[in-house]
Amino acid sequence: MKLKSASIYLVESGGIRPVLLELATDEGLVGLGEAAIAYGIGGTAAAGMLKDIIERYMMRGVDPLRIESLWTEIYDHGFWAKGGGPVIFAAMSAIEQAMLDIKARHLGVPVYELLGGRMRDGLRTYANGWYFGCTSDEELPAAAEQAAADGYDALKFYPFATVLPEGRLRHPSLRAASDPTVVRRAIARVAAIRSAVGPDVELMLDLSAGITPDDTIRFCHAIEKYDITYVEEPADPGDIGSLVKIANAISQRIAVGERVYTRYGFRDILETRAVDILQPDIGNTGGLLEARKIAAMAEAYSLKVQPHICASALSTAVGMHFSAAIPNFYIQEHFPYWGRIPGHTEVLENPLEPTVKNGVLPVSGAPGFGVTLRREALQNSLFATFTLAG
Repeated sequence: MKLKSASIYLVESGGIRPVLLELATDEGLVGLGEAAIAYGIGGTAAAGMLKDIIERYMMRGVDPLRIESLWTEIYDHGFWAKGGGPVIFAAMSAIEQAMLDIKARHLGVPVYELLGGRMRDGLRTYANGWYFGCTSDEELPAAAEQAAADGYDALKFYPFATVLPEGRLRHPSLRAASDPTVVRRAIARVAAIRSAVGPDVELMLDLSAGITPDDTIRFCHAIEKYDITYVEEPADPGDIGSLVKIANAISQRIAVGERVYTRYGFRDILETRAVDILQPDIGNTGGLLEARKIAAMAEAYSLKVQPHICASALSTAVGMHFSAAIPNFYIQEHFPYWGRIPGHTEVLENPLEPTVKNGVLPVSGAPGFGVTLRREALQNSLFATFTLAG
């Protein structure tokens, strides 16, 4: 069996730009992967990096079952992978995912069987994006209350972000160093949302490294009484000194990892023992097998693991297989409310989000990732296509 073709899609979807890869074999099998730089800038770069890698390493024919071999070839000889960042590792992630999807479909098994097998039948989830459609702070408590009524007993949000009139968020500028209202407003938001949802709904706060370490510490002290499950990215991803300083000063658990790449990037973080929860993004840390290695490293340090997910519905499906197979799984992120954003594009025929009931995502037993592309939604999104040598 050889890879026969590759197609890259760069999708415009309500303010995010998912980058999808479809690989097909000469036996008619199709595998899907996602370079998870959908949020912010970089989608075009990730699609271009996919194009470069395919042209350099995959045009002469690739055995899709030899996944680690291709990954290592790119890592060792692509030059920019060693010490690399999100663009190259997002592209490598998409290729690795698509090859795993093919291999699992070839064997007639779900992808999680290639990661050690399913350990659980359902995944507890938390809702992100429940605030989509809100146009002011005053609308946040009611939106949180509605998400809880929808069955979610865990919610994540961004206390420092500004709610924009179009219903999306903007993170602080300049670390909000000269704007004391940012911290005061964030404290008031946490108080209002906790009051709206009551004591039994878990609240997770993504700080997005938005403010200075001293203000982060002050904020975390002020919200202790609101029983926050964890604070995410309290410091810049590369600033281990600030991460340790914050960890030593606050009572809340700390989660990090969405902007950390490969097992090599997580190594120094683990050595600090300053974090409690790792959040590798399977679509930009190097792929499923790489995330599985990171989870094993975390297990050796007695840490919880949850995949970071902020891309298309394909990333939710990929995350489900990862979470089902690791022993130290904590909780699954997903975005059940993307449809509220004008211009949202659903890229799958069978997304998993509608299957969530009472905050639990059932683990599918379908072969591969168990999902297919919604082709009519991608007609204007083709970035590049290749015929690969057999």
